[in-house]
Amino acid sequence: MRANCWMIAVLMCCSANAAAGESQAVVEIRNGKTVTTGKVLARGKERVVLLDRTGALHYVNLKDTPLKPVTSSFQGFPVTEFRNQLSREFGKEFEIGTTRHYLVVATSGRAANYAAVFEEQYATLQRYLKTRSFVLNDVEIPLVAIVFPTRDQFTKYAQADGAKTMTGMLGYYSPRTNRVALFESRSKAVADSVPLGSGHDHEFALARNDCQVGGLFTPRLDSLFGAAQGDLQSTMVHEATHQIAYNFGLHSRMGETPRWVVEGLATVFEPEGVRDSSAGRDIKQRLNRERFIEFQNFAKSRRPAKPLKAFIESDSLYESAVLDFYAQSWALTFFLIETRPRNFAAYLKRIAARDPFADYPAADRLTDFRDTIHKDVDWLDVQFLRFVDGLK
Repeated sequence: MRANCWMIAVLMCCSANAAAGESQAVVEIRNGKTVTTGKVLARGKERVVLLDRTGALHYVNLKDTPLKPVTSSFQGFPVTEFRNQLSREFGKEFEIGTTRHYLVVATSGRAANYAAVFEEQYATLQRYLKTRSFVLNDVEIPLVAIVFPTRDQFTKYAQADGAKTMTGMLGYYSPRTNRVALFESRSKAVADSVPLGSGHDHEFALARNDCQVGGLFTPRLDSLFGAAQGDLQSTMVHEATHQIAYNFGLHSRMGETPRWVVEGLATVFEPEGVRDSSAGRDIKQRLNRERFIEFQNFAKSRRPAKPLKAFIESDSLYESAVLDFYAQSWALTFFLIETRPRNFAAYLKRIAARDPFADYPAADRLTDFRDTIHKDVDWLDVQFLRFVDGLK
């Protein structure tokens, strides 16, 4: 098996129509009495995407909200100021645990332990990717995670965040706010001892149509990657993986990324062997055994002949058979990482560079895959199945 040798530069995605100078402009916008300072990440004919000083994204309609240029350079909030802002937002019931890359909001006495879990996951993903020649930059702005003590508090927060359908959700990551939110009442003991471990989460996205509120709009696909199965520890690890991957530039926070790509990377990082720096080069130590067994069962009894084209073109399998979707997302991503790392890196880069305001129809999805991975998708499917079968 060829050694992993991923060559990818982390990109800040910009609109294909935006000039380089425009994409880094610092501006102010006013929405009622609220003034927000942000860096322009993408500019379309009528809309702009801003990154604010907390790391959240703002989607602005130019015809309703003028941009006021700011001469100073863009900087996130200093940690102390950011901590104070979070303290005001969540109140005296909560404390803020701080690490190099994280600010974690939790009840008194628990925040530091939770923050350590998130920071360790950041370090393990960074180590894994750097050893495969990824070029990574640390995040500009600390990442935020909120661990509520009860489901009711979590639900109230999530509904205010736009997650209207909450049945079964245990936690989620929002690319728009760049926050992870979850709740602890399933297993409070994890707050006292929080060793990292692999989990088995199943996730879903909530998509909302474009809508305008006071000159701002939500994007066409505003996804929340929410865990619906797993204990608190596994939910923390999996949601942190989504958050870190988006902030490392592996997915575009502004545009549409195929769901199998997002979940495929997250499931590749689930096994302990992937996160263990001493695991060595044995591919079976990096195997996600649970996903592997699920994919074998899917391939033997339910997978149609030559289905890879349809899987790349749309996320329909997610809607009809979520377990099969997760299994195949893991298997395909693992196959590409282990056998075609440079091609997969080029594929991620191409997706990240798409115009965030554009649709991503099936034909374009297939073209991007064929141009970077392999022209003959049916032939690749045969190689893919042989690779997975050889992992037994």
